[in-house]
Amino acid sequence: MAGRKGRRMDHLLQQRLIDLHGLSEAGEFKAHLQDIARTMGFARIFYVSARLVPASLPGPGGFAEIPLILCDYPEDWVSHYQGRQLARIDPVIAACNATRRPLSWDVRGFAPEADEPVRRLLDDAIDAGIDRGISVPIYGVGGEYGMVTFVADRAEPARPLDDSGLLNDCTLVANHFHMTLRQRIGNDPAQIEALRLTARELEVMKWAAAGKTREEIADILKVTPHTVKFHIYNTHAKLDVFSTPHAIAKLVYLGLLEPPGLSGSRGYRMV
Repeated sequence: MAGRKGRRMDHLLQQRLIDLHGLSEAGEFKAHLQDIARTMGFARIFYVSARLVPASLPGPGGFAEIPLILCDYPEDWVSHYQGRQLARIDPVIAACNATRRPLSWDVRGFAPEADEPVRRLLDDAIDAGIDRGISVPIYGVGGEYGMVTFVADRAEPARPLDDSGLLNDCTLVANHFHMTLRQRIGNDPAQIEALRLTARELEVMKWAAAGKTREEIADILKVTPHTVKFHIYNTHAKLDVFSTPHAIAKLVYLGLLEPPGLSGSRGYRMV
């Protein structure tokens, strides 16, 4: 029964990703991301998309353009947070800026080393229900930046936030959402370089999207893991991306790959 339910959930999320391609307005994308988040067991979402000033970090003063923000946090919390410019001292943002991998976080984990202003921020976040979640940063060339945050539901918590399957699902959804929004709203040029991928590069990416590790792909294709790594890095370069999830999202968008499964045996895993 659990396996059947998991397969139904996988199919539902896959369909949600496919449905993104029919959207054309920011409000539609926000509502769709909220729907996906609820399907995954999360309560709220936050998304930011912009281009960064060279050598700058995401955040105040770091954006080269007015960022697009989609958010359903409580209005009083947003007003309080922006009015006091709390992004400058938010330890969750600092932790996200220090990695290019999905980050599971709980504000309580930052409390022991926090000074008084940060501790007040953390207490306020707990009161607002923005206390636990998963954030997925996305970086591209030319300063392209995005981040999707899924906030945990207190009443019906999702799987443990450090669950590898959940982290992978969030990574897939975030990258596909970001890529599709940038393309549909017109903030990012079409990646025609994808059409220059070789048959072997596409084959490697197909197996990566199916959840295979480099070693597993090497066994399937009868090559060395080093050769697989070479093809993956070539694909990253041609697509102007820095991660395999981002590459897969672009290939799906261009119709060169089927949307990968979520979790389970068909789920995407980091390569």
